[in-house]
Amino acid sequence: MPPQVARPQETSTLCLSPEGLSIHMRIPADRLYLANAMLTLREICDHLNLDWRQSNRISLVMEEALLNSMEHAYPAPAGEGQIDLQFTVEGDEFLVVVEDFGRGIPSGRESEYIADDSILNDRGRGLCILRGLSDKSAVQPTNQGTRATMLFYLPTNA
Repeated sequence: MPPQVARPQETSTLCLSPEGLSIHMRIPADRLYLANAMLTLREICDHLNLDWRQSNRISLVMEEALLNSMEHAYPAPAGEGQIDLQFTVEGDEFLVVVEDFGRGIPSGRESEYIADDSILNDRGRGLCILRGLSDKSAVQPTNQGTRATMLFYLPTNA
């Protein structure tokens, strides 16, 4: 019988303060864990009383960032790597950060991955979606992988 390989575990941390909230999650880079991340985001959106349009927009962007990490940072086998998620709400800003520790975007070539004409390709629309649906976004290589940062401005009644 082959030896069992330890798979990454899912963890989370919640910090609440008068200034806002911060949630950190670490999930295995496996589509099986995508639902947990999306459920956490939906609960945050509900807590913030966001309407369905804003909630769906944020969900689409985060799901795309997660799928990009799962597919490109850790091509195979599924679940071998980890992805960190950070949700931070301060004032009227909601920041979502998706960071992987796998094969990253080569430094200095970030702009090639978000070219406007890539929206017409069969593949490669993910970073265009991040840029187009976030109020502000950045995708950057790190020393250990790639970090996607998406900022959303919250309505004043949230």
